[in-house]
Amino acid sequence: MKRILNVLIFVCFFAVVFIVLLAVIKSSRDTTSPALADESFVIHGQPTTCSSLFGEPCEFDLQTEYNMWGNGLESFVDSGVLGPYAADIGFVDSAKLSLQACGVARTAGKTVLEFDELAQRDHPDATSAQLFPFWNQTRQDLCP
Repeated sequence: MKRILNVLIFVCFFAVVFIVLLAVIKSSRDTTSPALADESFVIHGQPTTCSSLFGEPCEFDLQTEYNMWGNGLESFVDSGVLGPYAADIGFVDSAKLSLQACGVARTAGKTVLEFDELAQRDHPDATSAQLFPFWNQTRQDLCP
């Protein structure tokens, strides 16, 4: 009888340990990074957030870039330094490419090649020559 009691205690102990481990693993999977604030800047006379500018909630990287450089975005994009391709695609797309260029440029080891790859997800027909002003000018003016 004593042996059965020892086995039951042993089994119960490991069952409790197993349940605690499952709870810890589950709680670690449920943790997410905190949401970023959706900063507002005046663009074309209106208070504008990242999500209102782009028409959908911004992904983490784009939201971070908007929060950092959104204040100078209107004057930069409207300055005309981005070339004819920017005029062709309009303010919103030009703003997004500019913010993406800032984000890539601020990442150690990233170059214009990574920016081109990122930009061509939304603009698959854009050439490197059309995208280069975004890379070059943003690093000089918007996010030096």
